[in-house]
Amino acid sequence: MALRIEKMASEGVGIAHDNGKTVLVKGALPGELVECSAVESKKGYDTAEVSGIIEQSPMRIEPRCPYYGKCGGCDFQIVSEKDSACIKRDILVDNLVRIGHREDVPKDIPVHYGSFYGYRHRARFHVDVSGGKWGFLARKSSTITEIRSCPVISERLNELLGDGKELIRAARNAMFSNRIDRTTGFAEISAFDGDDAVTLGAETVTITIGDIRYSVNANVFFQSNPSLLASLLAFVRDNAEGESIMDLYSGVGTFSALFEGSGKRVYAVERNKACLELSKRNAPSALSFTADVALWGKKNGRSVDTVIVDPPRTGLSPEALSLILSWKPERIIYISCNSSTLSRDVGRMHEYTITRASSFDFYPGTGHDESALVMDRA
Repeated sequence: MALRIEKMASEGVGIAHDNGKTVLVKGALPGELVECSAVESKKGYDTAEVSGIIEQSPMRIEPRCPYYGKCGGCDFQIVSEKDSACIKRDILVDNLVRIGHREDVPKDIPVHYGSFYGYRHRARFHVDVSGGKWGFLARKSSTITEIRSCPVISERLNELLGDGKELIRAARNAMFSNRIDRTTGFAEISAFDGDDAVTLGAETVTITIGDIRYSVNANVFFQSNPSLLASLLAFVRDNAEGESIMDLYSGVGTFSALFEGSGKRVYAVERNKACLELSKRNAPSALSFTADVALWGKKNGRSVDTVIVDPPRTGLSPEALSLILSWKPERIIYISCNSSTLSRDVGRMHEYTITRASSFDFYPGTGHDESALVMDRA
């Protein structure tokens, strides 16, 4: 079937309509007329994939990786870095209006983006020890795509990928400690490239972002695009107001560390104990709590000036959102890796006005987006 792509949705999916039914088309761009093959029919929409281009968008470029379409990693290498960032900004705006029913979306939302090449300092490799294979999982498959050089990961991570010896060794250790994915049968080896070394597990390395040296390891989450992270940190630091700050879903203290030496009282709440141990090193003056945000809030709700939230892709639970609103902070800074759930949550913040927003394309070549909003109590 031939479809005209009307706009883009989250995950870099094109939206079209066929006989009144919404069709989500993977691999298409706004304005394109594409030939599609159906993938799945659901109650409210169908999914499809591009099988041919009838009328091509001027934004479309050739994928820059020879494994594109085979490897399951990057799924949006069909536009430049700038166009990718602008598309994701437009998706954010559309979601805030359509899902969040917000009428106060800033007109000029800046976009932050960088190079597609070598940006990733964090990767998860898959290793088949018995078969002597390593690489990344294939697209929509539990088989391994053997890759020896990936354009998006750092030089040191590519050295690991090219040689394979350290990955095989780490995979054997994972087998001995029964840390094998039961679905695929492969060892999953996480790696993080710091300032001076790569860690393949709990060993700590440092990475410098601006004027802050963070302690991290491969077993916890830390943004994989350090060159762009500085822009997000500046956004949070510049917009955090008052003397008391609550950093919810604080991870390794990425945002709490911004206020070291400032004299501000910072509360860092993170349920992952391994993250919080690193947070205590990265932001030693913060008051750290290991707990689920919603459960902690019921016992420790208090008045703070600024609440910083950076929840998982599922967004805030109803309980967590209700608790945050009950504290009546003067300002909420909401960082999100899913503008759909961000918009859902912001749609309930009726007492708050969006005063500033930015879009950060941390993952060029993929459909993933990152956004940050400043919400002020009216």
